[in-house]
Amino acid sequence: MTDSTATAPTDGRTPILAVALLAMIAVLWGFNWPIMKIGLAEIPPWVFRAGASIVSCAGLFLISAVAGHSLRVPPGQWRAVILGGILNITFFNIFVAYGVTAMDAGRAGIIGYTMPLWATLIGTVVLKERLGPRAIAGLTVGLIGMALLFSVDAAVLTGSALGPLLVLAGAASWGAGTVVIKHARLTMPITVAVAWQHLIGVVPIAIVAVAWDWQHVGEWSLWPVMALLYNMLITGIICYWAYFKVVQMLPVVASTVGTLMVPVIGVFANQVIFGVTPHLVDYVALICVAVAVFLVVVRPRQS
Repeated sequence: MTDSTATAPTDGRTPILAVALLAMIAVLWGFNWPIMKIGLAEIPPWVFRAGASIVSCAGLFLISAVAGHSLRVPPGQWRAVILGGILNITFFNIFVAYGVTAMDAGRAGIIGYTMPLWATLIGTVVLKERLGPRAIAGLTVGLIGMALLFSVDAAVLTGSALGPLLVLAGAASWGAGTVVIKHARLTMPITVAVAWQHLIGVVPIAIVAVAWDWQHVGEWSLWPVMALLYNMLITGIICYWAYFKVVQMLPVVASTVGTLMVPVIGVFANQVIFGVTPHLVDYVALICVAVAVFLVVVRPRQS
């Protein structure tokens, strides 16, 4: 399949590529929550996000050029690309960067993925997408799974609400950005669209990083630098491209609920990296999210 605008098959089946991309996103983005916390332990948030997005932007433009894609934004699509860049890059990354420094990384991932709720609600209004019984059931079960994971974190429930609120704001921004891109029906290759979003979204981040946050930079050790590189190359290029490729291929509710596996992977990645042992409800939540993904993404054949 080429890197161009794609749509879901007319027979109602979910494309195999979409399922494969969702699985890849779940693993790579899931591990990024604790990885990002490692990086932010030594690298200031605005500097961290500016560095990651600048390199990701350059990489995406380079890939687009090598593939022979035109880097031009078609007439009438600038508004969506600019709004998508502000929502998906600027707001999401800064809210999450500050939020994850103030709370457990695994739980931050869970709150961040209330994004399907916002995307689905906005999508029903903007895109006029009807929620069928499977979509409603999948969304409900998936959010129950995240609520179970959230409930076991006493630090979040009894401590400062700033971290969770910041991540929640990032989730709402990401959900709105998803709907903007879906509604725009961009005709440019998705790699080019994501590259432009990175470029537009990183401008305000870079300005603040240079003008203010750079003064907070100290010495960087190996693992924070590796975390920054992971965000530059893996999440900033591969995951963003894959996510918006799926957004093109599936309805908003399917593409967003399909990513509910990310916070589950994030919880167990948090155990691997920080030694935070999952609770029984973590495993119950895993089943809930798996069922949600099946209900929404694996649509039955139409006779």
